[in-house]
Formats: sequence, C-alpha cells, structure tokens
Amino acid sequence: MRRGLIDRLLDFMGFGEVADDTCEFTEDSILRGDGGPWAGAGQRGKGLVALPQSPRARLVVTEPGSFDDIPGILERLKKRRPVIVRISDIDRELARRVLDFAGGATYALNGSMQKVSEGVFLFTPSNFEIGLDLPEGEEKKDRPLPSFFDKR
Repeated sequence: MRRGLIDRLLDFMGFGEVADDTCEFTEDSILRGDGGPWAGAGQRGKGLVALPQSPRARLVVTEPGSFDDIPGILERLKKRRPVIVRISDIDRELARRVLDFAGGATYALNGSMQKVSEGVFLFTPSNFEIGLDLPEGEEKKDRPLPSFFDKR
C-alpha cells in the first residue's frame, strides 16, 4: 500500500506510526546458528575482496669492496629504494671515491645523503624524507634531518 506525502512527512518528523522493533530470534537460536541477523558471519572468505597491497619496501645495507660495486648502489636509488652504505672498514681512498660518486649521482637524482654515524651513510631517493626523532626533554619539531647537500 502506498503511503502519502503527509504520512511520510509525519514519519520523518517522528509523529508517524511506530514500527515494531522486536527481534524474532532468541539467544538460544543465535547460539545454535539457526539463521538470524548474524547467520554466516563466521564463514571466512565469502563476499570478501582482497585489498591491493603495495610492494614491500626494502632497505639495503651494503659495503662496497671495489669501485665496481657502486653501480649496484645507484641502480637501487634509481628504483627509488634507500641504501645504507658502510665505508668504515674499506680503504680510505676507495671510501672517498664511493662517497664522491654516489653522492654526485644521488644529488643528480634529487635524492638525499645523510651521515648516520662514523663511516655509515644513508642515500635516499627523492620520494623519501628522513625525520629527526629527539629524546624526551628536548624540543621536538617536525623537521627533516639536514641533508648532506644542504647549504651550510
């Protein structure tokens, strides 16, 4: 039966007929699984759609043994993946060449280079921002670490 405009308006304002909101299911019938509003809720996989997942990010730590290892570092940066380069245990001249070459390439890719500790450097592509997390008691600001390439 069609309801008129006035009946719908009265229902909307809360003056219309009140529907019976009683539930026809008892606690026992729900526990037994005899239908009800939650029937089949425990069945996994039916009607579910998998969410798309982005590929896992991977941080690579490398210690170049020769100048020939540098292109591998740069390939990772070109694929927009961060790389940690450890130069503390290699020859001083090779370490300087690694930092010069990798630093120049990182700069050309609009990336960033940060010194993590003595002999350890982090090279990041342009889509990464490295934040600074200060210990409690010090003023916390939402600011990135200064890049190796920042003007001093």
